[in-house]
Amino acid sequence: MEQDKNKGIENKEGDGKTKEVIILVNSREKQWNEKTISFDQVVILAFGSISNDPNVSYTVTYKKGDNNKPEGILVKGDIVKVKEGMRFNVTQTNRS
Repeated sequence: MEQDKNKGIENKEGDGKTKEVIILVNSREKQWNEKTISFDQVVILAFGSISNDPNVSYTVTYKKGDNNKPEGILVKGDIVKVKEGMRFNVTQTNRS
């Protein structure tokens, strides 16, 4: 199944319906329909793609997450459980 940049791959619930939540990425509402989201997926939602430039790095923080980890930092390779209203802040830094 193909993945839209603004949505996750469909995740079928037990009742056959896809559960969709609204998350905020850099203060912009995004629809998401997976139970989890990865560092890369958040960066793509924020910037449309991930730069291959070795001088570019990304910082991803989140708030209003799952009760087990309501806030934190994501690094490359991390995955976090998604919750309705969760907020992500993504910054891009160019090293010189």
